Amino acid sequence: MDRDESLINGPGVQPPASVNVPVPRDVTGDVLRRGVAQVGQNIDGMCREMVETEDSTKQFEQERILIQTQDEVGSEARRRLQLPDGDPDAFFDERGNFSKKALNNFASPYLKRLQGIGSGILNPDLARKMRFKAAVAGDKMLNDLFDSGKEVARKKQETALNSSLKLAEETNNWGWYEDLVHEGVRAGAIDSAKGNLLLFRGKKTASRHHFENLAATNPDLAADMINRGELDGYFSAAEQDEMMRSLRRQDDNRLTEVVEQTASRPKSKNDRQAVTNALLSGPVYQEELGFHAVYERDGDYSACAPQIDSFIYRVADMVRAGEEGPDLAGKKENVILLCKRYGKSAEFQKDILNRMDKWAGRKSDVPMLKVSDRFKEMEGMKLYRQKDYDNLVGTLGQEAVDAYLQYYHASSNSGLDVEKQDKWTAKYRGNKLVDIEKNLVANTEKVVRERFEAWFEGYKISHNDKDPSSAIQEDMLEAILRNVTGRPDLMTVKYGHTLDEERQRVSTTWKMEDDARLNAGPKLLSEGEKQTLRRKDMLRKPFTFPAMVSVDTVNTNAPAGILLPESMRQRFGDDVSGLAALVPSSSSSRRGKPLPVVGYTRGSSPQLTLSGASKLRMTFSSKMDTNVTISPASPEMREFFKKEYPGSQDWKQDARESRVPAAKLGGLGQYSQAFYDAGRKYGVDPKLLMAIAMHETGKGTSAAFLRKNNAMGISPNGGGPRAFSSVEESINYAARLLRKNYLDQGLTTIPAIGGKYAPAGAGNDPRGLNKHWVNGVSKYYKSF
Repeated sequence: MDRDESLINGPGVQPPASVNVPVPRDVTGDVLRRGVAQVGQNIDGMCREMVETEDSTKQFEQERILIQTQDEVGSEARRRLQLPDGDPDAFFDERGNFSKKALNNFASPYLKRLQGIGSGILNPDLARKMRFKAAVAGDKMLNDLFDSGKEVARKKQETALNSSLKLAEETNNWGWYEDLVHEGVRAGAIDSAKGNLLLFRGKKTASRHHFENLAATNPDLAADMINRGELDGYFSAAEQDEMMRSLRRQDDNRLTEVVEQTASRPKSKNDRQAVTNALLSGPVYQEELGFHAVYERDGDYSACAPQIDSFIYRVADMVRAGEEGPDLAGKKENVILLCKRYGKSAEFQKDILNRMDKWAGRKSDVPMLKVSDRFKEMEGMKLYRQKDYDNLVGTLGQEAVDAYLQYYHASSNSGLDVEKQDKWTAKYRGNKLVDIEKNLVANTEKVVRERFEAWFEGYKISHNDKDPSSAIQEDMLEAILRNVTGRPDLMTVKYGHTLDEERQRVSTTWKMEDDARLNAGPKLLSEGEKQTLRRKDMLRKPFTFPAMVSVDTVNTNAPAGILLPESMRQRFGDDVSGLAALVPSSSSSRRGKPLPVVGYTRGSSPQLTLSGASKLRMTFSSKMDTNVTISPASPEMREFFKKEYPGSQDWKQDARESRVPAAKLGGLGQYSQAFYDAGRKYGVDPKLLMAIAMHETGKGTSAAFLRKNNAMGISPNGGGPRAFSSVEESINYAARLLRKNYLDQGLTTIPAIGGKYAPAGAGNDPRGLNKHWVNGVSKYYKSF
């Protein structure tokens, strides 16, 4: 199996070199001890036979040699069993493999001793018989020990393999897991049947882990794994049903219960009208029209609660950096009104308001310059008055003489050697000069800091709390420092202009980002638009009907959505792109997910598309008895569908014109259907597969395509192009790779895919062609 085509989640990866799987000593001991015991029994039997047949005076000597050999073989074998693997006298090398060389070295002296059996016997026939029996015994000893050693080695390998397999499973290293199984079969540690069983169990466990990871991060893709058959062969239908139910239970924990405290009685028309009147009495955003349509239909907002949360967050984000005062307060009041309108919790409201404060709190304030840091930068400069230094140094001579006298008397009285006065006083003066200079600099720093901080506060008071720029602060610090030290020519390090320019750049960037965010944010309705809404019914009454909803397994490339029965075409017309459906999980439930209506089905009941079934956590073979509600989708709801269900609004049933003509594919034209088949199988846009193939093969002219059937530029592990048995195989391989390692990982655009599929500077791109990948693939994709 090729390493790039691992059936268990990617290429095999060896464990760290530090991983050392210990093998219990009794694994080797029991088997080899049995071998030694068998050798002893063989020698003992030969000894008895010789004693019975030899009646000469040599029989006792022969018996002694055999008994001694038997004892020594057993004793030496037991000793070697206790040695660590790799020891020169051990039976196993450092990798735990049985060493035939070590066995021969062990047996050699005993074999030579056995060769002496029969010497001194006068009867030639009897002597020859004894020598033959001794040789047979020696060979049998070698064979018994060798067979026992091989069995020990196999058990050691099997034990190490099991430990390594457990480690690979614990660390989710399924590539290594596969490599271990294959190596175990090749080495004979396990047979082929057990190897296949271990591979199956590993693949099933890996699939389960992959499913659980997706269930936690992207439940839709986890459901797609089931409905696209990626778990077939590893999990039974019952197991897959339970896995889908686990996703539904997860959704139930996330969804807000549709029924409120007043759900025991239906909302009256007057109640709904009151909500409408309250909505239109204040500022209204365009997106709220879609929410109100849901309320008109259901009597509450639960079906679109996640959309409302997102909407309120985007309203709260319409705050500029540094915004404060009445402007910020007004925006907060508006957000509080929205939270009350849609029944949001106090915790939600608090989180939103804190978010607004963070947006507003972005300020390009100028921090006060740190005097101590600047003094460190000027270390070594004379940051003091020269007069102060001279005064202190002027008294240093007499001070050194007085200090030496004290040192002299103390050392003499103690019987210690006394250093000469010139040398001692020179050292004393040197140390004192350093201390004097440090103290004067520290004094200067204290005075400068106090004056600078006083100036800083005064500047802010006189400039309406505005901070002085870094350049102004540096100029003032230099002026104060010159005054305190009396050194008018003193120069300080300055980089304030650079800091000020960077702050200005950040401030400008914030403003541009704020402008873009506010322009893209929710838009308020004008008074004229609100008046128009007051004059007309916002939405017609939704149409609800009971149905046994199943899954369409024919149009597997259809986007997520629902297909209405053909009998409803007269009611809704040919164009259903403006319709939305609410499909509760049962006829007695009021919770569910909105789905776009994407077409019609010839059956008498609605059908979910395969991707739509995944959205509702239904397996492709299941059915659901429920009440389906169809209503016109507002513009905001359509935008929601475009984001949540890409392609649902553009997909057309039997859209023959959407297929790419084979003539446009150059040398790849005869494989047009293979791209569509692979795309449907793995849920990948066939046109994306075509665009990649056109770029990678130069429209079907590359050597990798013509000689190796490689239509997709697959080059594993940084090597050359991989060979495939057919072009169709390479297309299927790439589709599976794109689904698993790209689309399922959130890489859904050509630039995002190109960054991983064909990264610039890759080892398999010596000519640097990968930098053209995104543009090349995009060009072909747009042409289709």
